[in-house]
Amino acid sequence: MSKVDRLSRRRSNLYSAAIGAAGAALLAWLLYDLPREADLRSGAAGIAFFLLLTIAAASSPIRLPRGGVATVAFAVDFATLLIFGPAVAAAIGAVSAVILLRRSTLSRVVFNAGQLVLALGLAGLAYQWAGGRFVWLAQPERVEFHRSLAALMLGGFVYVLVNTVAVTAMGVLVDPRCRFLGIWLVGFRWLAPQFVALAPFGVLMAMVYQVPQLKVLAVTLFLLPLFLARYAFKGGMDLLQVHRDTIAALSNALEAYDAYTRNHSERVTRYVEMIAREMRLAEPRIEALIFAARLHDLGKCQREWDDIISKPGRPDDRQWEIIRRHPADSSRIAEELDFVTRSAPIVRAHHERLDGTGYPNGLKGEEISQAARILCVADAFEAMTSRRAYQRSRSVDEALAELSRCAGTQFDPQVVAAFAALHARGVPIIPEEEGLLEQAPASASAGHVAAA
Repeated sequence: MSKVDRLSRRRSNLYSAAIGAAGAALLAWLLYDLPREADLRSGAAGIAFFLLLTIAAASSPIRLPRGGVATVAFAVDFATLLIFGPAVAAAIGAVSAVILLRRSTLSRVVFNAGQLVLALGLAGLAYQWAGGRFVWLAQPERVEFHRSLAALMLGGFVYVLVNTVAVTAMGVLVDPRCRFLGIWLVGFRWLAPQFVALAPFGVLMAMVYQVPQLKVLAVTLFLLPLFLARYAFKGGMDLLQVHRDTIAALSNALEAYDAYTRNHSERVTRYVEMIAREMRLAEPRIEALIFAARLHDLGKCQREWDDIISKPGRPDDRQWEIIRRHPADSSRIAEELDFVTRSAPIVRAHHERLDGTGYPNGLKGEEISQAARILCVADAFEAMTSRRAYQRSRSVDEALAELSRCAGTQFDPQVVAAFAALHARGVPIIPEEEGLLEQAPASASAGHVAAA
C-alpha cells in the first residue's frame, strides 16, 4: 500500500470514528430527552416489527454509478420516524446497520450506524420544530399528516441532506482530488427522485398504523410496492451499467483487434481520471472524459490498420494518413451511442496540438477543449511508457520530462503540471505491480444510502 493510500485510509477511519461519536452523542441525548408519555414497554412489539421491516428493506442494496449504495429503506425509516419519533427511529437505524453490516469492517459499521442516527435524529428534530407530531406521542388522538406538509418536506429534506453529505464527505476523504460539490450533485441527482417517490409510502405507512384494526397487518402490505419500487430503481441502475459494459466491450474489441495496444485504453482512462481530479474538474465532465478515454481509439478497428500494427519502425506517408483519420472515425462511433454523445468532441480533438499542427482539424490553443487536452497528455504518456513495435518504453520520469519539453506547443502546460504534481507527491502513476507493460499480442481463446 502506498503512502497516499495509507493516509486516505487513516483519514477515512478518523472520519468514521467522528461520525460514529457524533451519532452516539445525539442518540444518547435523544433517549435522555424522551418524553415521559413514551412508554417503551407498550410499544416494544411495534418497535421490534419496524426493526425487522427496516432490515428487510435494506437487505438488498443497489450499487450507485459513482460509488455507494442505496436501498428502499428510506420509506420505512420515514414511517418509523413519523410513528415513534427521532429517538426510537435513530436507535432502530443504528441497530439495523450493525446487524446488516455485521461481517464488514468496524470502521464501516461505525460510520453507517452513525450517519443513520444523525440523519434520522436531525430529520425528526426538524420535523418537530416545524410543527409536526408523532403518532406514538399523540395517542389517543390521530395525527393529521395532511396538515403538516411543510414539516414533512423539511424532515425529508434534512434526512436526505445529512445522509448524502456524510457519504460524499467520506468519498472526498478517500480521494482528496474529488470535488465535494461535484460528487454530491451526482449522488443527489440519482437519489433525490427515489426519495421523493418513496416518502409518500412512509407517510401512508404511518397513517394506516394509526388505525387500531389495521396497524401491523396494513403496514406489511406495503412490502410489495416497496420491493416493486426497488425493482424499478435497480432497472435504471442496471441500464447505466449496460451502458458502461457496452463501452468496455467496444474498448476490448479494439484491444483484441490491435494486439499491440492491449490494455491501452484502460491505462489512458486511469491517467485522465487522475489528471482530471487533480485539476478539480466537475464530476459530469470527468465522467464524459472517462468515456472518451475508453473510446478514443475505436477508429483503429478497420482492415487498413493491419499493416500499421504489424510493421516495425515508423509508419510511411500513406499509413500516416490513415493514422490521422482515426480520431474522426472514433468520434463518429461515439456520436452513434446516445449515452456518450458528449464525449464525441473530446475523442475527435485528442490529437490536436496547441500550436495548430495536430489533426484532424488543425485546432490550436483554446479552440481545443480542456478535456481533449487532458486526453492528449494521457494518451501520449501511455504511448511513451509502453513498449511498441517501433519504440522502446520510457520511465515515468523520462515520459514526464518529454511532456514538459513539449508543453506549450503540443501539450497544455497546466495539464502537464497537474500530472507532474501527482508524481512529485508520490502518487503511483503506474502501479508497482503493473510496471512498464509491454504491449504484446493477447492470447486467443476458443469459441439506504450508505458508504460502500
